[in-house]
Amino acid sequence: MELELLHERSNTAPPKGSLLLLHGACMGAWCWEDNFLPWFAQQGYDTYAMSLRNHANSMKKGSLTFRRIKEYVQDLRTVVDSLPGPVHVIGHSMGGFTLQHFLASPSGNMGKAVLLCSAPPHGAWKLVGKLVKQHPLLFAKSNLLLSWKPIIVSKKNAREIMFRPDYPEDKLDEALEKLQDESFMAFLDMLFSYLPDPSKVHTPLMVVGAENDYLIPIADLQKTAKRYGVEPLVVKGASHNFFMESGWEPIAEKILAFLES
Repeated sequence: MELELLHERSNTAPPKGSLLLLHGACMGAWCWEDNFLPWFAQQGYDTYAMSLRNHANSMKKGSLTFRRIKEYVQDLRTVVDSLPGPVHVIGHSMGGFTLQHFLASPSGNMGKAVLLCSAPPHGAWKLVGKLVKQHPLLFAKSNLLLSWKPIIVSKKNAREIMFRPDYPEDKLDEALEKLQDESFMAFLDMLFSYLPDPSKVHTPLMVVGAENDYLIPIADLQKTAKRYGVEPLVVKGASHNFFMESGWEPIAEKILAFLES
Protein backbone atom coordinates (compact mmCIF):
# COMPACT_ATOMS: atom_id res chain seq x y z
CA MET A 1 0.00 0.00 0.00
CA GLU A 2 1.58 3.27 -1.17
CA LEU A 3 0.53 6.07 1.15
CA GLU A 4 1.12 9.76 0.54
CA LEU A 5 3.45 11.20 3.19
CA LEU A 6 4.35 14.89 3.23
CA HIS A 7 7.44 15.79 5.25
CA GLU A 8 8.90 18.96 6.75
CA ARG A 9 12.32 18.46 8.34
CA SER A 10 13.01 19.73 11.83
CA ASN A 11 14.98 22.95 12.10
CA THR A 12 17.05 21.37 14.87
CA ALA A 13 19.59 18.56 14.81
CA PRO A 14 18.85 16.10 16.14
CA PRO A 15 15.07 16.56 16.01
CA LYS A 16 12.97 16.29 19.19
CA GLY A 17 11.09 13.38 17.62
CA SER A 18 8.58 12.71 14.89
CA LEU A 19 5.12 14.26 14.68
CA LEU A 20 2.51 12.66 12.42
CA LEU A 21 -0.64 14.52 11.34
CA LEU A 22 -3.68 12.41 10.40
CA HIS A 23 -6.55 14.01 8.48
CA GLY A 24 -10.29 13.60 8.90
CA ALA A 25 -13.10 12.49 6.63
CA CYS A 26 -13.20 13.81 3.05
CA MET A 27 -9.72 15.29 3.36
CA GLY A 28 -6.06 14.35 2.92
CA ALA A 29 -2.53 15.33 3.93
CA TRP A 30 -3.01 18.62 2.07
CA CYS A 31 -5.13 20.08 4.90
CA TRP A 32 -2.03 20.44 7.13
CA GLU A 33 0.31 22.04 4.58
CA ASP A 34 -0.24 25.73 5.37
CA ASN A 35 -0.07 25.75 9.15
CA PHE A 36 0.66 22.75 11.37
CA LEU A 37 3.09 20.98 9.05
CA PRO A 38 5.67 23.79 8.70
CA TRP A 39 5.08 25.25 12.18
CA PHE A 40 5.83 22.08 14.15
CA ALA A 41 8.92 21.50 12.01
CA GLN A 42 10.09 24.95 13.08
CA GLN A 43 9.61 23.87 16.70
CA GLY A 44 12.09 21.01 16.31
CA TYR A 45 10.01 18.04 15.16
CA ASP A 46 10.37 16.04 11.96
CA THR A 47 6.77 16.60 10.91
CA TYR A 48 4.77 14.38 8.58
CA ALA A 49 1.25 14.45 7.17
CA MET A 50 -0.21 11.25 5.74
CA SER A 51 -3.13 10.48 3.46
CA LEU A 52 -5.12 7.35 4.19
CA ARG A 53 -5.78 4.84 1.42
CA ASN A 54 -8.18 6.11 -1.25
CA HIS A 55 -7.55 9.69 -0.11
CA ALA A 56 -5.68 12.46 -1.92
CA ASN A 57 -2.54 11.01 -3.54
CA SER A 58 -2.46 7.68 -1.72
CA MET A 59 -3.08 4.42 -3.56
CA LYS A 60 -6.69 3.58 -4.38
CA LYS A 61 -7.66 0.10 -3.21
CA GLY A 62 -11.17 -1.03 -4.09
CA SER A 63 -14.16 1.28 -3.75
CA LEU A 64 -13.83 4.14 -1.28
CA THR A 65 -17.44 3.51 -0.21
CA PHE A 66 -16.54 0.21 1.43
CA ARG A 67 -13.28 1.07 3.18
CA ARG A 68 -13.36 0.40 6.93
CA ILE A 69 -11.81 2.11 9.94
CA LYS A 70 -9.80 -1.09 10.53
CA GLU A 71 -8.05 -0.47 7.21
CA TYR A 72 -7.30 3.12 8.18
CA VAL A 73 -5.81 1.86 11.45
CA GLN A 74 -3.54 -0.43 9.40
CA ASP A 75 -2.42 2.56 7.33
CA LEU A 76 -1.65 4.57 10.47
CA ARG A 77 0.32 1.68 11.94
CA THR A 78 2.32 1.27 8.72
CA VAL A 79 3.40 4.90 8.80
CA VAL A 80 4.10 5.09 12.54
CA ASP A 81 6.23 1.94 12.33
CA SER A 82 8.29 3.53 9.54
CA LEU A 83 9.20 6.68 11.48
CA PRO A 84 11.95 7.24 14.06
CA GLY A 85 10.57 7.46 17.59
CA PRO A 86 9.17 8.84 19.63
CA VAL A 87 6.29 9.35 17.20
CA HIS A 88 3.60 11.74 18.42
CA VAL A 89 0.31 11.69 16.50
CA ILE A 90 -2.37 14.35 16.05
CA GLY A 91 -5.61 12.91 14.66
CA HIS A 92 -8.39 15.17 13.40
CA SER A 93 -12.06 14.12 13.26
CA MET A 94 -12.20 10.65 11.64
CA GLY A 95 -8.41 10.60 12.02
CA GLY A 96 -8.89 11.01 15.76
CA PHE A 97 -11.33 8.10 15.78
CA THR A 98 -8.80 5.99 13.86
CA LEU A 99 -6.10 7.05 16.32
CA GLN A 100 -8.20 5.90 19.30
CA HIS A 101 -8.37 2.38 17.85
CA PHE A 102 -4.64 2.41 17.13
CA LEU A 103 -3.86 3.44 20.72
CA ALA A 104 -5.51 0.29 22.06
CA SER A 105 -2.42 -1.52 20.76
CA PRO A 106 0.14 1.14 19.80
CA SER A 107 3.48 0.67 18.12
CA GLY A 108 6.52 0.49 20.39
CA ASN A 109 7.82 3.85 19.20
CA MET A 110 4.57 5.70 20.02
CA GLY A 111 4.94 8.94 21.96
CA LYS A 112 1.95 11.13 22.86
CA ALA A 113 -1.39 11.59 21.10
CA VAL A 114 -3.77 14.48 20.45
CA LEU A 115 -7.43 14.09 19.51
CA LEU A 116 -8.45 17.17 17.52
CA CYS A 117 -12.22 17.60 17.07
CA SER A 118 -12.32 13.82 17.09
CA ALA A 119 -15.29 11.60 16.41
CA PRO A 120 -16.29 10.30 19.86
CA PRO A 121 -15.68 6.77 21.15
CA HIS A 122 -19.36 6.41 22.07
CA GLY A 123 -20.60 6.95 18.50
CA ALA A 124 -21.53 10.05 16.48
CA TRP A 125 -25.26 9.90 17.15
CA LYS A 126 -25.65 13.59 17.97
CA LEU A 127 -24.44 14.48 14.47
CA VAL A 128 -27.00 12.17 12.87
CA GLY A 129 -29.80 13.76 14.87
CA LYS A 130 -28.67 17.24 13.86
CA LEU A 131 -28.46 16.35 10.16
CA VAL A 132 -31.87 14.68 10.20
CA LYS A 133 -33.39 17.77 11.82
CA GLN A 134 -31.60 20.51 9.88
CA HIS A 135 -30.83 18.89 6.51
CA PRO A 136 -33.33 16.02 6.11
CA LEU A 137 -33.34 15.93 2.31
CA LEU A 138 -29.54 16.05 2.02
CA PHE A 139 -29.21 13.39 4.69
CA ALA A 140 -31.69 11.15 2.89
CA LYS A 141 -29.85 11.69 -0.41
CA SER A 142 -26.54 10.89 1.27
CA ASN A 143 -27.91 7.60 2.57
CA LEU A 144 -29.46 6.65 -0.77
CA LEU A 145 -26.20 7.32 -2.63
CA LEU A 146 -23.95 5.98 0.17
CA SER A 147 -22.06 9.24 -0.20
CA TRP A 148 -21.10 12.20 1.99
CA LYS A 149 -20.72 14.58 -0.96
CA PRO A 150 -24.31 15.88 -1.02
CA ILE A 151 -23.83 17.22 2.50
CA ILE A 152 -20.57 19.14 1.94
CA VAL A 153 -20.57 20.02 -1.76
CA SER A 154 -21.95 23.60 -1.55
CA LYS A 155 -20.13 26.63 -0.17
CA LYS A 156 -23.02 27.35 2.16
CA ASN A 157 -22.91 23.89 3.71
CA ALA A 158 -19.10 23.84 3.86
CA ARG A 159 -19.14 27.09 5.85
CA GLU A 160 -21.85 25.82 8.16
CA ILE A 161 -20.41 22.35 8.74
CA MET A 162 -16.63 22.59 8.40
CA PHE A 163 -15.38 26.20 8.36
CA ARG A 164 -16.00 29.56 10.04
CA PRO A 165 -18.40 31.95 8.27
CA ASP A 166 -15.49 34.35 7.67
CA TYR A 167 -13.17 31.74 6.12
CA PRO A 168 -11.67 33.52 3.06
CA GLU A 169 -13.46 32.86 -0.22
CA ASP A 170 -10.31 31.93 -2.10
CA LYS A 171 -9.27 29.48 0.62
CA LEU A 172 -12.74 27.94 0.63
CA ASP A 173 -12.67 27.50 -3.15
CA GLU A 174 -9.28 25.81 -2.87
CA ALA A 175 -10.51 23.47 -0.13
CA LEU A 176 -13.70 22.57 -2.01
CA GLU A 177 -11.62 21.57 -5.03
CA LYS A 178 -9.70 19.11 -2.84
CA LEU A 179 -12.51 17.82 -0.61
CA GLN A 180 -13.55 14.33 -1.66
CA ASP A 181 -16.16 11.76 -0.79
CA GLU A 182 -15.73 9.51 2.24
CA SER A 183 -16.34 5.85 2.96
CA PHE A 184 -19.93 5.24 3.98
CA MET A 185 -18.87 2.10 5.84
CA ALA A 186 -16.34 4.14 7.83
CA PHE A 187 -19.19 6.45 8.79
CA LEU A 188 -21.16 3.47 10.07
CA ASP A 189 -18.08 2.34 11.99
CA MET A 190 -17.98 5.74 13.70
CA LEU A 191 -21.69 5.54 14.40
CA PHE A 192 -22.01 2.11 16.00
CA SER A 193 -20.31 -0.82 14.25
CA TYR A 194 -16.66 -0.35 15.31
CA LEU A 195 -16.29 1.78 18.43
CA PRO A 196 -12.98 2.10 20.33
CA ASP A 197 -12.53 1.03 23.95
CA PRO A 198 -10.97 3.89 25.98
CA SER A 199 -10.11 1.50 28.82
CA LYS A 200 -7.44 -0.02 26.58
CA VAL A 201 -5.69 3.30 25.94
CA HIS A 202 -2.73 4.17 28.19
CA THR A 203 -0.87 6.62 25.92
CA PRO A 204 -0.64 10.20 27.26
CA LEU A 205 -3.54 11.95 25.56
CA MET A 206 -4.77 15.49 24.91
CA VAL A 207 -8.37 16.17 23.81
CA VAL A 208 -9.04 19.39 21.86
CA GLY A 209 -12.36 20.59 20.45
CA ALA A 210 -13.96 23.66 18.92
CA GLU A 211 -16.71 25.78 20.45
CA ASN A 212 -18.64 26.10 17.17
CA ASP A 213 -17.97 22.64 15.76
CA TYR A 214 -21.06 21.52 13.84
CA LEU A 215 -19.85 17.94 13.50
CA ILE A 216 -18.54 17.30 17.03
CA PRO A 217 -20.65 19.22 19.58
CA ILE A 218 -19.30 20.26 22.97
CA ALA A 219 -21.31 17.53 24.72
CA ASP A 220 -19.48 14.85 22.69
CA LEU A 221 -16.12 16.54 23.29
CA GLN A 222 -16.70 16.59 27.04
CA LYS A 223 -17.82 12.98 27.10
CA THR A 224 -14.77 11.90 25.08
CA ALA A 225 -12.43 13.70 27.47
CA LYS A 226 -14.18 12.16 30.47
CA ARG A 227 -13.84 8.66 28.99
CA TYR A 228 -10.07 9.22 28.77
CA GLY A 229 -9.76 10.88 32.16
CA VAL A 230 -8.51 14.25 30.90
CA GLU A 231 -9.78 17.83 30.79
CA PRO A 232 -10.79 18.97 27.29
CA LEU A 233 -9.35 22.09 25.70
CA VAL A 234 -12.14 24.07 24.00
CA VAL A 235 -11.10 26.53 21.28
CA LYS A 236 -13.39 29.56 21.58
CA GLY A 237 -15.22 30.66 18.44
CA ALA A 238 -13.59 27.92 16.38
CA SER A 239 -14.92 25.62 13.66
CA HIS A 240 -14.30 21.94 12.95
CA ASN A 241 -11.31 22.81 10.73
CA PHE A 242 -9.88 25.59 12.89
CA PHE A 243 -6.31 24.41 12.27
CA MET A 244 -6.72 25.62 8.66
CA GLU A 245 -8.03 29.02 9.68
CA SER A 246 -6.58 32.17 11.23
CA GLY A 247 -5.96 32.09 14.97
CA TRP A 248 -4.60 28.53 15.10
CA GLU A 249 -1.23 29.49 16.62
CA PRO A 250 -2.22 29.65 20.34
CA ILE A 251 -3.69 26.15 20.13
CA ALA A 252 -0.57 24.84 18.39
CA GLU A 253 1.45 26.36 21.26
CA LYS A 254 -0.68 24.48 23.81
CA ILE A 255 -0.28 21.23 21.90
CA LEU A 256 3.47 21.83 21.79
CA ALA A 257 3.52 22.39 25.57
CA PHE A 258 1.69 19.06 26.02
CA LEU A 259 4.16 17.22 23.77
CA GLU A 260 7.09 18.63 25.72
CA SER A 261 5.64 18.20 29.21
